[in-house]
Amino acid sequence: MDYIGSVFDNDGPIARVMPNYEAREEQVKMAEAISEAIIDSDTLIVEAGTGVGKSFSYLVPVAAFVLETQGVAIISTNTITLQEQIIYKDIPFLEKALELDFKAVLVKGRHNYLCLRRLNSSNFRQKDLFADEYEMRQFTAIMAWSYKTADGSLYDMEEEPDSKVWDMVSVDAESCLGKKCPCYKRCFFQKAREKIRDARVLVVNHHLFFSNLAIQEEQKKLLPECDVLVFDEAHSIENVATEHLGSSVTNTGIRYLMDMFFNLKKQKGFLLALGDQDSMEWVEVIRKRSDTFFKEIREYFEERKLGGEADSLRIRSACFVANSLEAPLSKLVESLLNAKKIAKNKEDEVEITSFIKKINSLKDSLDIILNQAIKDYVYWIECSRRPRNSKVSINAAPINVGNILKETLFSRRRPVIFTSATLCVGNGSFQYLRKRLGIEEAKELELGSPFDYEKQVRMYIAKNMPLPGRIAEYAAAVSEKTKKYIELTNGNAFVLFTSYSLMNMVYEELEAFLARKGFNVLKQGSGLGRSRMLSSFKKEKGSVLFGVDSFWQGIDIQGQALSNVIITKLPFAVPDHPVIEARAEEIQKRGGDAFLEYNLPEAVLRFKQGFGRLVRSRSDTGIIAVLDSRIINKSYGRQFLSSVPKCEIIIDS
Repeated sequence: MDYIGSVFDNDGPIARVMPNYEAREEQVKMAEAISEAIIDSDTLIVEAGTGVGKSFSYLVPVAAFVLETQGVAIISTNTITLQEQIIYKDIPFLEKALELDFKAVLVKGRHNYLCLRRLNSSNFRQKDLFADEYEMRQFTAIMAWSYKTADGSLYDMEEEPDSKVWDMVSVDAESCLGKKCPCYKRCFFQKAREKIRDARVLVVNHHLFFSNLAIQEEQKKLLPECDVLVFDEAHSIENVATEHLGSSVTNTGIRYLMDMFFNLKKQKGFLLALGDQDSMEWVEVIRKRSDTFFKEIREYFEERKLGGEADSLRIRSACFVANSLEAPLSKLVESLLNAKKIAKNKEDEVEITSFIKKINSLKDSLDIILNQAIKDYVYWIECSRRPRNSKVSINAAPINVGNILKETLFSRRRPVIFTSATLCVGNGSFQYLRKRLGIEEAKELELGSPFDYEKQVRMYIAKNMPLPGRIAEYAAAVSEKTKKYIELTNGNAFVLFTSYSLMNMVYEELEAFLARKGFNVLKQGSGLGRSRMLSSFKKEKGSVLFGVDSFWQGIDIQGQALSNVIITKLPFAVPDHPVIEARAEEIQKRGGDAFLEYNLPEAVLRFKQGFGRLVRSRSDTGIIAVLDSRIINKSYGRQFLSSVPKCEIIIDS
């Protein structure tokens, strides 16, 4: 403990290399609590407000422990931004300050790496594999890059390549030959694996961590067993775990896989290079059957949704449509097994084996979803209602990931640290998080922010708004209030929504006003990706960004560029989404109150995330505008207000 305190002292090693450093009491408390949890092999949950410096608080004790014991620590984050900050900024800084080598490495999934064997193989048959001049140019660019790349990963490329072309040349778990590969000694992925084996601190993202956790075959696992596990941005774990512990089959995914096999119109694909006529015929059968299969699913969806706006429909009975894909997929596997027996070379044999495994995996997913084969899972259809998007999917996911995590994540005693700025609900309760993630025993620590929110933030609450259920009336009122608050800060605003429908209604109402004012207006779903929207927002003074979902969290914009966050509606999840509905039903079955135990805490945490976008440094100031009167008119509203830092509140009538 003395060591931890000395590191963060005003005359300590960090202070000596960081100009204007000031020790933060919250940061020291967090670091000491983590150090103690590591020594005692405890689970620890820490909510630390914005500005505490969470990453330094866990990196110092984690590095001290693994370097002393030669153990391994895994640090998992939800966003690439934080992952890169830790590996490229925080760790190098601490290594310099503490005069230590953390032996840290950024871990990326297999698919991020170029496979030299597959690249060479594709080069010999590129005329059969790539459909047009664009794909050929993409392949040529990858080929040229392969001679100069340092680590052979997508991170090292100036522009991300076309996904279909990359899929033909990237490392694939099903076709990797390991030590038997002729390119083994030069393999980028194997070199990365060696670095993982030598490393003491592995920085990963939640998606990689939970996809690794879901892998049954030990030899395919990328991450080793670790001695310390840290989850930063831990508020997002349940959603990520749900995604990776479930199954999904899409019409676009099947079409994509069949195109890789063989595309009749373009006369391109792997099977053409192989000359396997029988398999080509089965691919065409599957393509046609898939169109019919998903057409039946869409019709089933439309009949029951009766023209509503929702994109999802829960499936409550098994075999709601016939599995017309089972037979042709089995026939394709048979045909490929025959082709494998007469393969001309090892390369073809390996690729055929990989494709067989992909088809069998698809068959398994179809069987699980259509037969509702796993107990305590929820099953549903998703159909895009947006123009020019005909994506249809069938899905399965665990209703309660906590039950699964108890058996996997917490199956052995080791220190596990959960941290985020948003883990508590109401007055410092971690009960919600613990229930959702299956955490039975844990130490808890709630730390505020070193920022002075009472001086830095003014919150406006609209008093007399219509209820959100009266959508047209509510959208009109939101438009008027949004106009008023945007003018208060002359733009520089995030306008956060919980649905595309409300966002589009408000945007249409304000479009002429915003154009007259000359604001740089950005709207999610208009064609620009998230990173390009953020880049434009920061660059153009007085920008206004209309966003849903991802703009509520994981964004760090300091200074005047973001001076205003408008929360148009309390962020309750759509109650009839199949996963939300199934979780609510599970709570009610055991006699609980789904609203108080699930819907409300989830909304409060989301609200805290939205609130947290505004103040990112000691000098940031601005306003939060809440346009949903339920925050003061309903008894549960105080849970939202008591969960965010105290600030000046103005009730706006």
